[in-house]
Amino acid sequence: MNTPTRLFFLGLLVACAACLFTGPAHADEITVRDLASGQTSTITCYEVTSETWSEVKYKERKRSAEKVVPTLTVVSIKRSDKSKNAANYASAVADLGRGNFKESARALQGISGGGWKVDLETGERKYVSFSAGDPEGRNKRPPWISEYAHFYYAKAMFLHGESAKDRDTIEAAYLALDDVKVPGGTGTTGGFLGRFEDGGSRFYPEAMMLKGKALVLLARYEDAAATFQELHKSAIKIPLDPRWAYEGLVGGGSIAEAKGDLTGAVTGYRGAIPTMEVMLGRETRNYMRQQYGRYYSQARMRVASVKLMAAEKRKAPAAFADLRQWIQAGMPEAIRRRAKSKGLPPESIAALVEGARDPAVQAVGYNGIGLAYLNEPKPKYEDAMLAFKAVTVKYFAEPEQHARALYYLAKAARGAAKAAKGEVKEMYDAMAQQAMNMLRSQHADSPWSSKGG
Repeated sequence: MNTPTRLFFLGLLVACAACLFTGPAHADEITVRDLASGQTSTITCYEVTSETWSEVKYKERKRSAEKVVPTLTVVSIKRSDKSKNAANYASAVADLGRGNFKESARALQGISGGGWKVDLETGERKYVSFSAGDPEGRNKRPPWISEYAHFYYAKAMFLHGESAKDRDTIEAAYLALDDVKVPGGTGTTGGFLGRFEDGGSRFYPEAMMLKGKALVLLARYEDAAATFQELHKSAIKIPLDPRWAYEGLVGGGSIAEAKGDLTGAVTGYRGAIPTMEVMLGRETRNYMRQQYGRYYSQARMRVASVKLMAAEKRKAPAAFADLRQWIQAGMPEAIRRRAKSKGLPPESIAALVEGARDPAVQAVGYNGIGLAYLNEPKPKYEDAMLAFKAVTVKYFAEPEQHARALYYLAKAARGAAKAAKGEVKEMYDAMAQQAMNMLRSQHADSPWSSKGG
């Protein structure tokens, strides 16, 4: 063998060895989080082979044995698929993230293949099962893109139906989520929760939550309650991310709220608060402590939100006083004092205080305090305006609360203007007009924008 030939084969051997030990050029990526530190890292692998609500399996190389990471630690998964379908899927999910729910659902349905369709020749509307064409056998999975597109189609349909208050779209989302008999037809829908039964997908918990919420909007309250209860029990047993334990717990409150039973909603949401605190007390990993602390305050915020609606409805000073008392008890320093008095460890106290600073919690809190000042027997307009301004400046990313704050800021400024004269009156009038202009330009579709003023 001459020298050039020997060098060629030597180079080939080196290249093969590099592939063997360093892995493939085109690879899937799994981003995982350390549940103690909260730090993330990325696992680069040849292929993700399966995803369930408890574990994600992957192969480092084509012929290597499967490895496992708990789904609880998985932040995201990036597939190396470069196909046109994968590009279309990525574009559709990006549309979903931008709030283009209808467009996203249409594209995702084209990839997943299921749902209501119209025969172009006959004009007949028929339902195509999402499981049609799936591989046979219990351990055989559909392609990843079929699983992902199915879930995100159901999610996009639900969000579209919820925002548009369209019952038919919500019903279509429900049929995509639950494996039930096709309405007026034969067979089943191949819904996500049946297609990937017993937690057979990483998206299974969120699909359960969406099913419960869809059932609430369809006024099927008993079925919704059963779904939320199942989600909470599964979250404790598996275990799942703290969010799913929380979503299961607050389901009862959301059902009462949908029925117009605001007292029942307060009771339902309050029930989640001590449970989150107990779970926080049992947790030893700091990142997980932070999650329980956040959902503790999220539950308090839900109570505050309902109390806020009830106070607005009743327009009674006592209701606003109760609201302010509840909100002030949930402010960071009040939470810190209470936690210290109960002898909680510093790590748990820090998690609760950090949760109380969550923007969604703070936005509801400041709006509630502002309304309490505005509805005292002798309104405190300046104090109310300071509270509403805090929301308009710091928490503009919370659209519902931001719109509410702008509306009431204008109302408080007009109230202050009536008691003022000269330049001060002009200042308050200008503030009121500016708030209404911002409301109408930034939240044109919000009910607060059409309330007048």
